[in-house]
Amino acid sequence: MNARKILVVEDDKVVLKLLADTLKAADYEVLTAQNSATAIKLAREQQPDLVTLDIELAKESSDDSWDGFSIAGWLRRLHEGKPKPILVVISGNCQPDKIVARASNLGIHTCLFKPVDKKQLLEKVAGALS
Repeated sequence: MNARKILVVEDDKVVLKLLADTLKAADYEVLTAQNSATAIKLAREQQPDLVTLDIELAKESSDDSWDGFSIAGWLRRLHEGKPKPILVVISGNCQPDKIVARASNLGIHTCLFKPVDKKQLLEKVAGALS
């Protein structure tokens, strides 16, 4: 098995399965989270080498202040000295230019658009981990 550990954060079960299965087939160790609480717990405890993050992750409740951008910012602060790569996944029905710009402000420069192309996913992950 590949020594690299990837956390996949995605609230859409179909997309989560596609991402996780693709990465597992490429011999990555894959952790999955469908909500912010699980994502934060796994990131803190498992210290993944890379995170794929649905930047439009839905908030779990009105009390939940953690959306995709909040998680991205937290991940950047968690590894302040040596930040881990974050690959942002964006749906096509949003305003991608604004999201890409906001992600870039957080130091995230790798974005994928849904529907995610498996080959492109693996290329971007390999590039981010190299």
